[in-house]
Amino acid sequence: MFFYNLFRVFLWVFYICFFRRVYFLKFNRIPKKAPLIFISNHSNGLLDPVLIAALQMRPVYFWVRAIEFSGGFKSWFLKTLHAVPIYRLQDGRDKMHKNRASLQTTRELLYKRNNTVFIAPEGVCVIQKKMNRFKLGCAQLAFKMMEETNWTIDLKIQPVGVNYTYHEKFRSEVYISNGDPISVLNYKNLYLDSPVNAVNKLTEDMFSALREQMVYIEKGNEALVENLLILIRNNFPRDMFPMFSRNNALFNAEKEITEYVNSLDEDKKNNLTTQVAAYLELLTKEGASDYAVANKNNRNLFLLTIGFPLWLMGTIFGCLPHIMARTLRNKFVPFPEFSASFAFFSALIVWVVWALIIFISGSFFIGWGALIIPFFMVFSQAFAYHYEDYYNEWKVILQYRKAVDKTALENLRETILLSIAR
Repeated sequence: MFFYNLFRVFLWVFYICFFRRVYFLKFNRIPKKAPLIFISNHSNGLLDPVLIAALQMRPVYFWVRAIEFSGGFKSWFLKTLHAVPIYRLQDGRDKMHKNRASLQTTRELLYKRNNTVFIAPEGVCVIQKKMNRFKLGCAQLAFKMMEETNWTIDLKIQPVGVNYTYHEKFRSEVYISNGDPISVLNYKNLYLDSPVNAVNKLTEDMFSALREQMVYIEKGNEALVENLLILIRNNFPRDMFPMFSRNNALFNAEKEITEYVNSLDEDKKNNLTTQVAAYLELLTKEGASDYAVANKNNRNLFLLTIGFPLWLMGTIFGCLPHIMARTLRNKFVPFPEFSASFAFFSALIVWVVWALIIFISGSFFIGWGALIIPFFMVFSQAFAYHYEDYYNEWKVILQYRKAVDKTALENLRETILLSIAR
């Protein structure tokens, strides 16, 4: 537990470097005492469960496909993070019986007062802003627990939507949205009458509850919606801080746009696609960015000037972990759905080793005062990433001043926003 809690601290710190902003929304809906199963969409490897776990005060255990437990450091690392191995049919029918022990372990963990469990009911990880059909394992586990305790516990299932603005992009943002918990007690009568119907019903309700916490894009709408989401994000003022936020305004705006496009008939969708295409074509022609056209932020050259020395120090401190993580990811990760999580964890491990080397080296000169160096490294590196975001935005605003047809760009943008506001 010591290493788990220590790792959670590192994760909090590292999130402010890897993501531009983490939105932790409606956290007050999470039960504080009841036995609890977190369910989530699964689209970005280990980042999904670890994002949720790092933001909880209670310990979180989670299911991981058994093939990841290949021995050595990797297995130790996963177990340290509270991973429980689960065998899938594609791992071999002869191994499926081993899941009995894992399920028993999961139930025993949940019976303990303070533990929670994370389960991805889809059973597969796919980069997408929608979900695959849910497996029945989570519902079966829940009802098995209720049977074993003679329905004396109030087991709850907590839907948590993990919504990345861009799954693989460094310095993107993520909305972690909590729904209302589902009490398994409410299914008692249905289960006593028909266990099969109860399992199916609970699984359907889990899917619906989780979908409500997602920026959910139906198949075929991806390109149009992603272009519209850029406009929506740029319509909100974006400051450097806070790095963690509980404001759900932007998440709600993205959700409304996706639901709007999902509901459009083909003719309206085609008209909207044509409008967006014309706007993007003009942006390209003018060498402009929608961020500048939206004109919601001011970026100050004076702040860039006085922040430059700290950016330089942060860049130097963070250069090695950044380069090594990118190199290792490109060399060892052929699957895009695990690209971001591999880069994240490899950078974290390299950074910890790098900070330890710096501390030991510095201790020869300034003694225990060298302890402050790793903290300064974290602060300066986080600042450097936010500084670069700020600089890039200042640059596109400056570039927009050279655009010839600003009026046409602004009118086209306004027309699109009016269309999706109806």
